Amino acid sequence: MEIFNKLFRKATETYRQADEKLFKGWLPGGGTASPITAASQQAQRDYDIRMRRQIQERDAAPGTPGRFAGEGQVMNALRATTSAGANPIGLVLGDKKEVEKVASYYKANPELQNQYDLNTNMMLRYLSGTGAKGMKVTPEVGKQLYSDIQEQEKLFQDPEYRQFQINSPSNPAYIKENILRGNTPVFYGGLSDSPAPHKAQLATNKGKRWELAKSLGSFWAERQTNSQGRTINESYDFGYAPESKGGFKGGAESAFILPTSAANVGRRLAQQGYGTPFKYSIDVQPNGSVTVYDR
Repeated sequence: MEIFNKLFRKATETYRQADEKLFKGWLPGGGTASPITAASQQAQRDYDIRMRRQIQERDAAPGTPGRFAGEGQVMNALRATTSAGANPIGLVLGDKKEVEKVASYYKANPELQNQYDLNTNMMLRYLSGTGAKGMKVTPEVGKQLYSDIQEQEKLFQDPEYRQFQINSPSNPAYIKENILRGNTPVFYGGLSDSPAPHKAQLATNKGKRWELAKSLGSFWAERQTNSQGRTINESYDFGYAPESKGGFKGGAESAFILPTSAANVGRRLAQQGYGTPFKYSIDVQPNGSVTVYDR
């Protein structure tokens, strides 16, 4: 029996070494799953996530904030358009009749705008003319927003960087004035794996930033005096919209925008004069709770 035990221990040790050195830890009974098993497990996890999301969407009440956000911006834009009885192709082409269908539907049902991702939510409010009144932001997006503000605040706590931004001749006067008041600029742009990422920009391919980069875009965050919260006072408008809609002089004529994405479709509609700019205030707390005010 002792001989058998020694042989068994020897075989087990040999097997373990082979597992670690030759097969990278995925022999049957080894430390990790084989590539085939791992891929199967990942596919199952992805399927489970999709099923949970579909169940949550099915069970959530119409108008629940972020109800369809998990489907992504393109699917949200398509769903928002077809739910209004409009033809997505007509909307892409800027057909007045189709745009008015969307605008009228969400003007009559403003609470339904909240059920989409924040990009779609705010664009619908622009098209429908409902503005920020009743706008809701999910806690998940709120947590991302607060975290992003804190990340930028840390950047501007660097005395050398802060002084450079204040004294830079290329920065307009309002940047210096805001920094001196203690406000923090937040910019989104680029990707986390960019070979030369811009120091002042937050990579858009992280967490919920895809909902913030093209909705809030760049903004100034102010510290609240009586809490740990932050306040954002901004306007939702487009520089290449007609001047009567808050655009720059000549901006609508000079911009050439192809409808290659959901965001660009919205930009083209603004360029064509559809929609109404609006101002808003956002209070965001460390726990992700967000309150939006129509200014």
